[in-house]
Amino acid sequence: MSEIAYTVIAETDSEATMRAYVDWLTGGHIRDVINAGASSATLILLDSEGDGTHRAEMRYVFGSRGAFEAYERGSAVALREEGISLFGPKSEHPVRFRRTLGGVVAVLP
Repeated sequence: MSEIAYTVIAETDSEATMRAYVDWLTGGHIRDVINAGASSATLILLDSEGDGTHRAEMRYVFGSRGAFEAYERGSAVALREEGISLFGPKSEHPVRFRRTLGGVVAVLP
């Protein structure tokens, strides 16, 4: 069983919204995902590409595809709904989300 990396890339045109999003992540959301099955989490604020967009990358590692699928069927539903209610398309400065999933091939020191 190989580990699975689940990445969420968040983008917004508002610096204040990005700060609020990061505060939400670090204020409990990351811990909630770990409690729901992720074995680790890394939050990265991505450098600006000069287009006025603020980006963050949240990467969670799950011990197996089965562990990720259990998370998706369970806690992910409510956790995503919370994020959409706070930062979704109806908010003043919405956050756009992209998600990727893939097998971890190597982790080097």
